[in-house]
Amino acid sequence: MFPGDGEILLRSRLYVICGILVLIPNTICLVVFNSSKDFRQRFVFFTLLSVSDLINGVSFIMSGAGRLDLLFHDKYHIKTSSYECMTGYLWPVFLLFGGQLPATFHCLLTVERVLAVNRVSWYRSRWTWRHRLYLSSFGIFICVFLSFIAFFVSFASPTLNENRICAVMDSTGIIYGTIHYCWIALSYMIAFAVTLNLFLRSHGSKFLNHTEKRKQMAILILSGINVLMVSVPNFVLVADQWHADEFDVLLVGVAYLLYGFQSCFNLPIFYFFRLEFRRRCHELCRFRRTGSNTIVSNDMSRQKLSRVNASFVNTAI
Repeated sequence: MFPGDGEILLRSRLYVICGILVLIPNTICLVVFNSSKDFRQRFVFFTLLSVSDLINGVSFIMSGAGRLDLLFHDKYHIKTSSYECMTGYLWPVFLLFGGQLPATFHCLLTVERVLAVNRVSWYRSRWTWRHRLYLSSFGIFICVFLSFIAFFVSFASPTLNENRICAVMDSTGIIYGTIHYCWIALSYMIAFAVTLNLFLRSHGSKFLNHTEKRKQMAILILSGINVLMVSVPNFVLVADQWHADEFDVLLVGVAYLLYGFQSCFNLPIFYFFRLEFRRRCHELCRFRRTGSNTIVSNDMSRQKLSRVNASFVNTAI
């Protein structure tokens, strides 16, 4: 064991746990969003956001398990190039997509909210699932294009790493990695600022109903959580790579764990702020209020009928 390996072991195990915890709520979200044709069309962005967070969770599991395997087989402390990281292991690619895709779809959700507030009539009459699908395709294309650039950078100007941790910075180089983290951090900050502005402007508006305001609140809370748990840790990761400050290895790992745990908040926010999502969850779990009321009323009817029959029998006797 080399000095610092204990912290890497703990960090990698926490990554695996974090990834598993991310998969569970987002799988539930996917089941709910795809439980009906109406939900599939209305919640295109939310569905793809859940898929993006699933990819983020898988990236944590793969990176944590892969590094544990390297440590246990004494292959971790072997010098490797950034291009070997990108082509020799799967988790660098998943780390790239796991960061880019959620940020992209949060921006698209913000675009939809802007249209819903500023173009109310057009949004309600013209905006369909096809528009969401076109925007989603454009967002996915951007992420694929950025990942292609990452491959090209690692191939054209490879850097030598002291170990095989193969994080984003180690796999793409410090320049691209800095742009990657800063773009993700700024996208969440911009999305939060725009959503907050919309919420404050339209909070007392008569044109938006209660449901639309709750939608804005859900996006606002999601964006705020992402600023705290993604944007701030991303700046810590960039500062650590540029040696602006010396951070402990475990501290950097905990900062990146926040980056993963933010993907767990989709389910509770959707549940508490989207009435149709909550009702659908109850239906899928067979906790429908209407169903339970029907059962109660049927039971009461049967009891009344039994009493009537009993009275009739007694009278006959």
